[in-house]
Amino acid sequence: MKTILISIIIVININSNSKASLDSFLPTNNVLVDTTKNYDKSCHRPCKFNVKPRKCNYDFVIGPTVDGDGRASISINGQSPGPAIHVCLHDTVVVRVKNKLTQDVAIHWHGIEQKGTPYHDGVPMVTQCPITYGSTYQYAFVASSPGTYFYHADSVSQQSDGLFGSLIVDQPRPQEPHSSLYNFDNSDQNTILISAKFPELLTDRLTDKNTIRPEGIALNGESGNYKAYVIPANAYMFRLINAIGIECPVTVSVQEHGLTVIATDGRPVKPVSTRAVKLYPGERMDVVVRADQSTGGYWIRVAGENGCSGLDTYGMLLYSGYNYTIMFEEGPAHNLIIDDAVAGQDLHSLKDTTSPPEIRSYYLGIDRNYPQYKDSDVDFSYRSDAMPKSPFIPAAMTIQEGVVQINGKNFLYPNVPLLLKPQEVLPESSCLVGEEADHKDPQCVQTINAKANETIELILVNEGFGSNDSYTFHMHGYSMQVLTTWQSPAGMALSKEEFMKLDTEGKITRNVLNPPNKDTIHVPNKGFVIVRIKTDVGGSWLLECRSCGLSALPVAVLINVQQTIPKLVVDSLPPCSGYKPADVLLN
Repeated sequence: MKTILISIIIVININSNSKASLDSFLPTNNVLVDTTKNYDKSCHRPCKFNVKPRKCNYDFVIGPTVDGDGRASISINGQSPGPAIHVCLHDTVVVRVKNKLTQDVAIHWHGIEQKGTPYHDGVPMVTQCPITYGSTYQYAFVASSPGTYFYHADSVSQQSDGLFGSLIVDQPRPQEPHSSLYNFDNSDQNTILISAKFPELLTDRLTDKNTIRPEGIALNGESGNYKAYVIPANAYMFRLINAIGIECPVTVSVQEHGLTVIATDGRPVKPVSTRAVKLYPGERMDVVVRADQSTGGYWIRVAGENGCSGLDTYGMLLYSGYNYTIMFEEGPAHNLIIDDAVAGQDLHSLKDTTSPPEIRSYYLGIDRNYPQYKDSDVDFSYRSDAMPKSPFIPAAMTIQEGVVQINGKNFLYPNVPLLLKPQEVLPESSCLVGEEADHKDPQCVQTINAKANETIELILVNEGFGSNDSYTFHMHGYSMQVLTTWQSPAGMALSKEEFMKLDTEGKITRNVLNPPNKDTIHVPNKGFVIVRIKTDVGGSWLLECRSCGLSALPVAVLINVQQTIPKLVVDSLPPCSGYKPADVLLN
């Protein structure tokens, strides 16, 4: 409660441009002195015990740009990826975002829990008003958990066009559970942001975005230029981030070197040794590489699958003193095909958990459906509140080849930011998960109303009747305990009735002892994932299919945990000013 109150006071003073200093609202202790104050004004510094947290200020200007190879992109301060945010545990991060795009934007802080600041999660019309052209929005949150995170545009198209960057939260070295496994954490050098390069700007298109396939994979924004330098006999921690918005899992391996996985999605796990790791879109993984081979140069390979099938790129692991020019002359020699790469959902949490006495379960059936509508059913016009409340059938239902849905529905963005003004959300636009059949429209604000501090179980079943696609989901605000992941070995579609029968007969096992804690999960084709969430942070949190983001209709559900936002906070945030998004853009 104290942290939440402090966070609220901080945001009020930031957004109301009060003369009061933000530092005056932070916890104070005369013993705490920032001994690293002159190390780096950006807040990237050695993290120490008993040191006062900092206020870390960043100014982002988002706009179009042309990169070095003549490719158009969206940049932050003229660069893509955007500036790295690197802070210490308990620092306050303040980011002023000025939008110079002709499109609305919002920034999501992927993996950050937003304790006490749910209105800065970065979801337009859920937690905030969109940032319109020429306006500035100020985000502020406390870095409450250490780990590897990143930020990106809420729009998958804008993220794919370059609007993303790394976000690292460090802690004092003695607090790191696996610090004995490595000598160096050179995050400036050893953070690898993996992205996809597209032949054209996705934001330039309003339709048919699914037909645009990436033409390359980049490491930290470049192809073939990444280099990591090591000293023999030492071990190094690498932070891997899959910043690709579409369904493009990647496999990462290092020629003649093993990898030891120590964390996934910012949470520590029991160490696992492997030759390769697999990251799905939005996933992060911390791995240790030991420089235990002969002095020389070794290839780091990143190979794509699914939407990035056939694409790969290479970096270099270079031992000190080695002249790597010969590697350019000979070309990549590391092209091993590794079928047993370790994925985040294969891991086990470092600490054991206990099962709660009471659990509420929700079935989320995911599939590509093919609704049948006549042209006369389709409403191509923009709807106003004054129009009759007849069923609204989006044009996308008829002009694209099927739509991915959850329980037969697509998500509808509310008419006002739900978190800030829930009383103004049109009641007829909402539906409860499990009761979707009672809602006449194919879209609704699909919601789970949860109580504070209860445990809910989500059963995500990729039924596979309408497609052979896999889907990646990201949970805002919470980490999920991943109890089980299963895929039909026979490639058979799976109905709700069949799943319930298997579960009732005890044929589905759940790892309730040490499941990995993740905010991003992969639901395999004709398979399922079961997760549990403890609703210990109030707010309106989206569980979204990021990899479905290029579809014309959103695929998501909202977990709503009652959180009263003080009027002073609501009034201090930028208003929507009657803003209503065009159906083609959000709905």
